[in-house]
Amino acid sequence: MGQKICGGSRRGMGTRTGLQIEMIDTRFSTAMQIVISVAVNDEAGTRTTSQSLAVALDTSSSFVRKLLLPLTEANILVASVGGKGGVRLARPRNEIQLGEIYAVVTGNKRLWATRHEIPHEGLVGENIGDLSEYLCDRAEQAVVDMLGSVTVEDSVAELRRLDVERQKLAAAETSAADRRDAAE
Repeated sequence: MGQKICGGSRRGMGTRTGLQIEMIDTRFSTAMQIVISVAVNDEAGTRTTSQSLAVALDTSSSFVRKLLLPLTEANILVASVGGKGGVRLARPRNEIQLGEIYAVVTGNKRLWATRHEIPHEGLVGENIGDLSEYLCDRAEQAVVDMLGSVTVEDSVAELRRLDVERQKLAAAETSAADRRDAAE
């Protein structure tokens, strides 16, 4: 695989008259977590429900169900009701690309909006809208291309690699703390 799936974990925040406003849409990252969680649970033979997903995501079951609907309509997930019902992958995880998940949950929403209500005077005012649209188109294509090259299977493998790194770091920190305590 060799490529990172995502850069950081911080949310973009803006300020407006002293209030913080979340500027980043989290539908994709939430839907990605849902699909990858279902894949890991499928592998382990564990049933996944909207309630178990809501607990893992620290959100409501209704929000999870709202995201499940387009994912099932796109043949990414299959949901069944009843006592033995739940959510599972509709296709093998090596056939589901993150780009599909992105397209399904973001729809026609742009990465950013161009301001059209500004005065159209001078070099900047006359052309900034076109520049913004051009840059947004290029950025969106780069996102779609990158996500289209990563499958759910790649994502599970990357999560496992990251978990091994995290465990090694935690063990090294514990070992260093033990040595400091012994030296005191």
